[in-house]
Amino acid sequence: MNISLPRALTIARREYLTTIRRKAFLFTLILTPLYFGGVMTFSMKSQVDEAVRAIRNFGTLGVVDSSGQFSAAANEIRTETTAEDDPFEGVNGATRPVNVSPSSAPPAAHVYHADVKRFASQPEGEQALRSGGVQQLLVVPRDYETSGKLRRYTVRSNLFSSADDRPVSRWLVRALLGGRVDSTRIERVSGPTRSMALYTLSPNGRFELKDSRREVFDFLLPFMLGMLLSMCIVTGGQYLLQGVAEEKESRILESLLCTVTPEDLMIGKLIGLGGAALTLVGAWVLMGLTLSAPAAVIARLQVTPALLAIMLVYLLLGFLFYASLMTGIGAVTNNMREAQQFAFAFTFANFIPFILITKILAHPDGPVAVALSMFPPTAPTTMMLRLASNSGVVPPWQVAVSVTILAVAAVGALLAAARVFRIGLLMYGKTPTLPEILRWVRQG
Repeated sequence: MNISLPRALTIARREYLTTIRRKAFLFTLILTPLYFGGVMTFSMKSQVDEAVRAIRNFGTLGVVDSSGQFSAAANEIRTETTAEDDPFEGVNGATRPVNVSPSSAPPAAHVYHADVKRFASQPEGEQALRSGGVQQLLVVPRDYETSGKLRRYTVRSNLFSSADDRPVSRWLVRALLGGRVDSTRIERVSGPTRSMALYTLSPNGRFELKDSRREVFDFLLPFMLGMLLSMCIVTGGQYLLQGVAEEKESRILESLLCTVTPEDLMIGKLIGLGGAALTLVGAWVLMGLTLSAPAAVIARLQVTPALLAIMLVYLLLGFLFYASLMTGIGAVTNNMREAQQFAFAFTFANFIPFILITKILAHPDGPVAVALSMFPPTAPTTMMLRLASNSGVVPPWQVAVSVTILAVAAVGALLAAARVFRIGLLMYGKTPTLPEILRWVRQG
């Protein structure tokens, strides 16, 4: 390639300053991380609140006992929730239940009460359920002691219907064991693992406490780092796609190519718009550290310099790979609409790891995670999810192989895009077919 570095740097400076001065850039810089952070926090907090609300709104249980096993059972169900049930407790100040006074429970524990109302027949119980007299109806068949089968009825069902199953289960256990063992043992049998602490082996070789709060942050950390990396790569690529497509459609490129070569123009755009993408990364990282520092300290999260260094490598190579593809697409299409349609497939590939995020985080050393780490379009995001996960350790050789494959693919994409860029810039009218584009790559 025939490149003049001074001309390329002049183009890069112009592209960078033009991009960062746009209102859309400032909007992306400030509001995008706040939006995603707010949506994720609200979504996860809403799930926790909904589960607690299911228990809190469980005011009366109707019981039809044909077995006679629960005739002497308590007429009240007492359910206690602690900070373990709400990972956001103490981080953003969970609301205290209105039916619990500060003196009746410690700050980290909330107690909810539900009444038990008995009915002689199932139709009578169903009538009370339909009229709102009870929130749930439990039917105990005559052969319950031998079959163990129960039927539970409710008016409405949602994703969190199982949250209020725990109070019913504890009431059944207390009723079955009442009078046979002491009350302390009944409490232990009804919730044998409630106070059990789980310690897992961390990547640094030490066993660390893993509670509900830590599980939330163990998911959020790789997700946020992966999303940050993915958004920056895609945003930088979209800048290039938009810039080339718009300038080609408006015929500005014809004037530019009178003074610079296609290679100067392409390298200048890559450097300038790549710098804009790095500016986004730096700003988002600073905002993330500022906003999440208190919660990260509470959860004892650690982001090592090595992880940040690897993230930067994947960012640069991933941007070069995607930006080269976007530049080539912008050069061969005739308008922005066509460019967006062609670019969608490549952009979607970058977000495939998020579709499989549960599998990747649960088994970071599994075949799916390893395969996606070696495939260039998905390698940056997948490897960042794996490296930030506490579920396993990524072997260094896999990181080396992944980086090597991505680097080769990025250089290959750059060379191919340069050839397509040189020929396609001044072509208008019919969009070239795939065989034509491949011929440009071979002969350019």
